Amino acid sequence: MFIGHSNRSIVLAILLALATGAAAEDKIPDGLKPLAFMAGSCWDGPLPEFVGQSLGTGVETVSHCVRWDLENQVLRDSLRMEALDPPVRGETIYYVDSETKTVRYIFLSIGGSHSTGSMKVDGSALVFDDERLAGPSGISTFRTTWTPDGADAFVQDRQRSRNGGPWTNAPTSRFVKKPMR
Repeated sequence: MFIGHSNRSIVLAILLALATGAAAEDKIPDGLKPLAFMAGSCWDGPLPEFVGQSLGTGVETVSHCVRWDLENQVLRDSLRMEALDPPVRGETIYYVDSETKTVRYIFLSIGGSHSTGSMKVDGSALVFDDERLAGPSGISTFRTTWTPDGADAFVQDRQRSRNGGPWTNAPTSRFVKKPMR
């Protein structure tokens, strides 16, 4: 079978793209591999009631749209709560701390708040148990667990302590995989 010059170029481009994708996948740091299932998709679920109440609103939807960045060295999670007034948006960057070899993250929001924390694996669960959020109403500490629920969902359990006070439990929520937007 004869493949013309332009067709050969197309075939070579496809093969190169496939090889580059495989090579990029090989570059994912081991610590980030447990989060890899989230990449390339959005994940929609209910906003925890205590967050909505602290913002003066009811329960709304939260969206996490997740993609690889910096040649798969970091995972970028774009947070959107568009139904709130004003809308809440932020970015979380997950990375492997080169000194401690742990997965760390930083969250920055358009409202000026920021948080930092770490992620560890406990069986099939991803545990974020040391998040500190600094915002206009003080410091909130969060303990969150994400547990996969099939191939297209995960369950979130979340607690919050405001300014060193008692822990408040959010209802367990389920996040469902959606196309990237």
